[in-house]
Amino acid sequence: HTVSISGASLIVDLMDEVEQVFEDASAKAGHPLELHINVLWNVKDHKKALNPNERLQQHFKDGETFGVYGDVMPVQAPTCGMDKPEEEKTPVTILTGFLGSGKTTLLNYILQEQNDKKIAIIENEFGEISIDDALLKQDKMKLAEKVIVMDNGCMCCTIRGDLINGLKEIMDSIKSGGHIDMIMIETTGMADPVPIVRTFMSNPDITQELRLDAVISMVDAKHIIARLDDKIEEGKVNEAYQQVAFADKIILNKLDLITTDEAIAVKDRIRDINKFAKIVPAVRGRVKMSELSDIRAHDMAHFVDVDIDKEAPVEKELEGGHGHSEGHGHDADCQEDHGHGGHDGGHGGGHGGGHGGGHSTGHSVGHGHGGGKKDNRHDSRVNSFSAVREGEILPHKLSSWMQMLGQLPPERGTIFRIKAILAVKGHPYKHVFHAVMDVSDEDDAGPWADGERKLSKIVFIGKSMDEAFLRAGFDAIFAP
Repeated sequence: HTVSISGASLIVDLMDEVEQVFEDASAKAGHPLELHINVLWNVKDHKKALNPNERLQQHFKDGETFGVYGDVMPVQAPTCGMDKPEEEKTPVTILTGFLGSGKTTLLNYILQEQNDKKIAIIENEFGEISIDDALLKQDKMKLAEKVIVMDNGCMCCTIRGDLINGLKEIMDSIKSGGHIDMIMIETTGMADPVPIVRTFMSNPDITQELRLDAVISMVDAKHIIARLDDKIEEGKVNEAYQQVAFADKIILNKLDLITTDEAIAVKDRIRDINKFAKIVPAVRGRVKMSELSDIRAHDMAHFVDVDIDKEAPVEKELEGGHGHSEGHGHDADCQEDHGHGGHDGGHGGGHGGGHGGGHSTGHSVGHGHGGGKKDNRHDSRVNSFSAVREGEILPHKLSSWMQMLGQLPPERGTIFRIKAILAVKGHPYKHVFHAVMDVSDEDDAGPWADGERKLSKIVFIGKSMDEAFLRAGFDAIFAP
């Protein structure tokens, strides 16, 4: 087969082209198959596997021949109608926050205030006395359907085995006739929520019955800024920053202990990290139950029903009478550490096989190892932003860009999370994409309606990101 492709294209673009040609030819022959190319080489030097991210012109001249090696498999049959709809799955909320932020108080409040919901609690507290004992003494346990206490120290270290087993116990209870409306996982005070999110995104056995609803972070209004400014050992993670960055909703607790001006300053600092998480003011952990459930922040099918690119609204209690700048608002003496060491795990660890990783267009994003240096260029560095553009995205450019994001150079910042709704050329459906650190997922949410403007939206949350660079990359994947 002869392939016509620009020498400026990447090796991965050629891989995509060959895979598509193979798929079309097999379908035409009446035996639809998929090809996932693992290796491509120039036949002049068959022992040299080519780097997918290098340009063709570095390795080929016109008329030269290439070879490929990969996996051939039957086309997966559509699963529409076979999976349980997301809204019918039992929602799971992750409640995180430092010791003393008020998580225990909030949990007591939830178990006392609600009357019609049965809530299962998976709990892990760092200390000799577990919250389970404290709740039993208050006779509140009768309001919870099932409690699994993990007294193994830090949940992050042993999360996979314990958490999955705990969730399976609850799922078995549901299947045997029990009824549970909601599961809440309360993390220890030093717990980074990412491993729990990763567990949900990489364990289909769990997500057949359960859906991750949201990460809620409880923040101590009086001490959060000091925690964000903690000097962190090189290679370690600032858990307070992580808990704010990965939160879908933030409860700003203990507002009665600070002044109005201090509350506004705390709100601004949180918004500087994460513009897209709603901040809910609270005293003694008291918030409406509706703020804690049915958030659907990780339901990709729900992305198209909300404005994912819009910044979260600000409660009137946290609005000041004066304006504040977007992005970094600190002065030149800001001590915030813009480097980030973090999670183990390879870049590009998407959910599919082959060179691309995705099940549709081959996307795979891995984030999190940008060990950058301090950088006071606050005018050009941001921690969260969104981009919106009308038009159609070229599939091969999208795949290459996603791979680049998974290997983002440290000087460009660190990406923690991506949410996107994309209009892909030649694809009739709205394509949704979600990445958390080194795990990503994608799916189709629904068709573009006749006459509907094809607006692609993408949200980045991270640390010290080069916004101009990322926006330019986003613009470059669209058809001219």
